[in-house]
Amino acid sequence: MRLSKLTKRKWNWNYPALAFLMTCGGLLLLRLFCSLSFNGEYSMLYSDCYHQYYPFFLEFREALLSGDSLLYNWSVGMGMDYLGLISYYLASPLNLLSIFVPEGLVLDYFSLLMPLKLGFAAMFFAMFLKKVFKTNDISVAVFGCFYALCAWALGYQWNIMWLDTFALLPLVMMGMVSLLSEKKFMLYTITLFLSVACNYYIGFFTCIFVLLGFICYQICCWGGLKKFCLDLLRIAIFSMLAIAMTAFLTLPAFAALQNTQSSVNTFPTGFRLNIASKHTWLGLLDAMRQVAGNMNGGLEPTFKEGLPNVYCGIATNIFAFLFFTCRQVSLRKKLCTAFLLLFINLSFILRQLDYIWHGFHFTNMIPYRFSFLYSFVLLYMAYYAWTLRENFRQKHIAIAGALSVLILLCSNKIEDFLKLMLGQVSLRAGDLEGNLETIANHSTFAVYNIVFIVAYLSLLVYMIPRNSLQKRVKLKQRLQQEKNNEKKCRLGATVILCVMVLELGLNLVSFGSWFPGTNVTDYPKGTLDSNRAFRYIEQRENELFYRVETTHSQTLNDGALNGYNGISTFTSSANVKVTEFMRVLGYGAKNTYNRYCFEESSPVANLFLNLKYMVERDGKVETNPYFDDLHYFGKVHLLENNAYLPLGFCVDPALSDVDFTSSKDPFALQNEIMKKATGIEDDVWSFVCGEDLAISGTNVDITSKQLQSGYCAYNAKNAGYITYTYTVPEGTEGLMCIMVNQSKRNNITVFYNNTTLYTETYSLPQMLSVCEVKPGDVIKIRLKCASGDKGTVDIDAGVLDEALFRQGYDVLNASTLKLTSFENTHIEGTINCNRDAILYTSIPQNGNWIATVDGEEAEIVLIGDVMVGVRLTEGAHTVSFTYKNRAFDLGWKISLLSLLLLLVAYYIVYRPDFKRFMKKK
Repeated sequence: MRLSKLTKRKWNWNYPALAFLMTCGGLLLLRLFCSLSFNGEYSMLYSDCYHQYYPFFLEFREALLSGDSLLYNWSVGMGMDYLGLISYYLASPLNLLSIFVPEGLVLDYFSLLMPLKLGFAAMFFAMFLKKVFKTNDISVAVFGCFYALCAWALGYQWNIMWLDTFALLPLVMMGMVSLLSEKKFMLYTITLFLSVACNYYIGFFTCIFVLLGFICYQICCWGGLKKFCLDLLRIAIFSMLAIAMTAFLTLPAFAALQNTQSSVNTFPTGFRLNIASKHTWLGLLDAMRQVAGNMNGGLEPTFKEGLPNVYCGIATNIFAFLFFTCRQVSLRKKLCTAFLLLFINLSFILRQLDYIWHGFHFTNMIPYRFSFLYSFVLLYMAYYAWTLRENFRQKHIAIAGALSVLILLCSNKIEDFLKLMLGQVSLRAGDLEGNLETIANHSTFAVYNIVFIVAYLSLLVYMIPRNSLQKRVKLKQRLQQEKNNEKKCRLGATVILCVMVLELGLNLVSFGSWFPGTNVTDYPKGTLDSNRAFRYIEQRENELFYRVETTHSQTLNDGALNGYNGISTFTSSANVKVTEFMRVLGYGAKNTYNRYCFEESSPVANLFLNLKYMVERDGKVETNPYFDDLHYFGKVHLLENNAYLPLGFCVDPALSDVDFTSSKDPFALQNEIMKKATGIEDDVWSFVCGEDLAISGTNVDITSKQLQSGYCAYNAKNAGYITYTYTVPEGTEGLMCIMVNQSKRNNITVFYNNTTLYTETYSLPQMLSVCEVKPGDVIKIRLKCASGDKGTVDIDAGVLDEALFRQGYDVLNASTLKLTSFENTHIEGTINCNRDAILYTSIPQNGNWIATVDGEEAEIVLIGDVMVGVRLTEGAHTVSFTYKNRAFDLGWKISLLSLLLLLVAYYIVYRPDFKRFMKKK
């Protein structure tokens, strides 16, 4: 009896939770089948995730564990505002849980974040559908998966910090509907707050979408002017409360952005398109065609560059078209959704709209970052039509099918397939394997889409109810017919959902075949031995602050990745003035790239960067009189700078007059700053060029060259090399450095007397240390050129006069700052000035550092327009530097006040006596 009751009991599925399990489980299985296992050789740390996001994640975890201040950080770059970096990269609540993860499993946990976040996206979208459409069946789970695994999510999933806000969007829109229809405000306020706080950048897209959604809601559910005004007031109040609660993060982020390259963007003028077209006069329509073509399945998502990621299911396209044919859908809803799709589509194409969407600047790669909103609208339309599936007739399905085929024909990929069918793609005789590959490449896309379109349309036709019975038939027969129609409709819907799950699976498999894994077997580089070297530094050092770098970088954020205070960085929040400072000193740096890269180069530049140690991780230590080989661990060598200057030291006041932006030659600039800082009269750098230089090409035509300046122009018809050969002249002895400036990204190998020193690849102008040289030594720099390359190379070579350099070093080392206290946001020390001078420090100013001398606030003098300095008189002084983030001081007060107002509103509205009063009303 008890068993029979159990068998009859209906199982109550939690379908949003099922959506989470399907998405997260599918992505974990994908990792397994693609050998992207957590502890395996390959990882999904793609591109910036490898270079930025994971190193920042490690540093953030370390800051949480150590209790360091989150206002300023010294491991990222030369030091930068940490809240600005956190608000863009690290504000996900899931990152806080990393403190509970053992150190050996941190990469595993980080790799798990993507499946978890996309799983939550599926669950939250399923909850949105369940709430808005009052349904609770397997369909909400399947459509939730389509949202979480849309092309935007899979293409940009490596931008892990964007996924939180993407996942929260359905809850924000569900909260907006609840706020406007039921006057409930907590869900909307909390989720909008989280959306903006987790990532203000993607949160900005959400805010724009809320505005568009509100306008559409009012049009579709118009209740008169009074209701509109009340709704507008209601959503304005709670939107401002939600955004104001994020002020503790967004205000510091906005302040930090004023120091970055993005602050110099200007609004575009004139009619220009983002998407290139072959048709001059019909460019806009052709661009719209290309966007529509990208709605098809079987396409490789845009990972870095390409068309907008707008695919979210072939089934979604068909049901979205059926949405427009349904009589049960009001004309207002059809017009509003059509407007949203058209507006977002035009935003992809028109430069002005794209500029506004992306926070009033143009992106550096990863275009159309708001395209997930397009998928959200499509999936809303598709599910709306799904709920009305019993009302479809042949003509509706025919229209949807025709439009789906039209979308297929819009794709650029279909052109390849048509050429193959028409015989315009030539197949090679006797090359069976190659011909099969060509046929597969050209045909897969078309076959993939056609099969699914036919399958969906056939099942929709099958679901159409029969109405062939005559009116005079018996009631029993009519009821039986209706029962059969209902059964057939349920069966057809079940099979359609099964086909949709199949499409989801194939979409994941396709993504797995396209997405390149990243080898992490030596990440961080020389992991065990490098860690031993860094621990050795900590054990032997008594100095409170110093900087460390690697001779050749791995990620440009090696400081954050390996846990030391470094110099290089690559981050969207990079201080543009520091980038300029590093560039003119000869380091690889570019404003629009938001990066500057330390490579072993000039001892002169090292003086002004507080560099005490270098770590060589390849086991190749060049002869350098300014770095002592202190210790080694396996292949990792620890090098100590014997010409080290601390964080602060006295320089002649003339240094503040040097224009760091006017010089294009780092050698000339370093000569000038050494003269101005020390008072010495001669140049520390002498050049090797002219008759001591030979430029030759191997399989490369040298079209012109100037030996005196080290310039050449070339044309590489075939793959080959350009070789610069320097013969060190008589009377020249010391450390040799070169400054390489090339128009193309090339592989560079440096030789010393036919012995290879190192090989690196550079795309930006870069000063490099060669080794100590003496008269008669031969230095070769070989640049590898690809077939078809055409460009220019400009290489300067200089040798450092050690006697003059040591003389200048002694002058600067005579009066240095002795640190007595060092914290992230407060530095204090004493100095005994041997003359009236400027205390130069390698502290980058962003407007928040305040200096005091002997307890009195002192005016800051900027060296190179960015490094903090203060004027001191002869004698002993106590100097302190304090970081005061005024934006944060204001922001946390606004956030706290806004939170209190929300809690007061909650108490007033939801207290028991108020509820009883509302019921009486």
